[in-house]
Amino acid sequence: MSSEQTGNSSLVAVLSILAILAISLVAGLLLMQKGEDSKSEIGKTISSNAEKNPSDEFDPITWAREDAEYPPLIEDGDFVADYAGIENGDEASESSVVLKTREEELAPTESEKPAYHEEVVRSASREVREDMYWVQVVATKTIAHAERVRDDLAEMGLPVRVFTKDESGNLIYRVRLGPFTHKTEAENSVSVIHGIDGFADSYVTIAPVTRYIEN
Repeated sequence: MSSEQTGNSSLVAVLSILAILAISLVAGLLLMQKGEDSKSEIGKTISSNAEKNPSDEFDPITWAREDAEYPPLIEDGDFVADYAGIENGDEASESSVVLKTREEELAPTESEKPAYHEEVVRSASREVREDMYWVQVVATKTIAHAERVRDDLAEMGLPVRVFTKDESGNLIYRVRLGPFTHKTEAENSVSVIHGIDGFADSYVTIAPVTRYIEN
């Protein structure tokens, strides 16, 4: 091989290397330029967001000194909580509860309608009068005396009642034990009463009782 051919080969090799370096340099410059453009875009975006949110630039010290108006809060519309269903549900539940309670208050109780109830029962029953045994304990003209005796005997667990009778225009209060179906029951009760001071004159008597028997 001649010296001229050797020189040409070396020149081609050098040019090839230079071409590769040039291509690499151009590619590197392009990548750097693209990176700078991306950084510039990010900076612009951040700057734009900062301009859109005046609260980010708020200085509390300056605001306190100048007594300036506090910057308004910007509400993010991406998340909106809807509590209407919960509030309406609670209100409806509460209303139904109040309405139910009110209906119960307006509804007549059993104690408020005994007359009507009694009429219904009597219309479906027949009246029967039968004699029952009683123990006559006290007959007095003063209601206070009769009530005091009644309370004392009631505390002893005895079946005591107070009845009234008109004698020549005078109202007599009679305290009695009963009623008893059998005479022996009344006699046992009068024996108990005789053992109490002040009731030695008690005696067994018979008085009619009206009963309502269903047909």
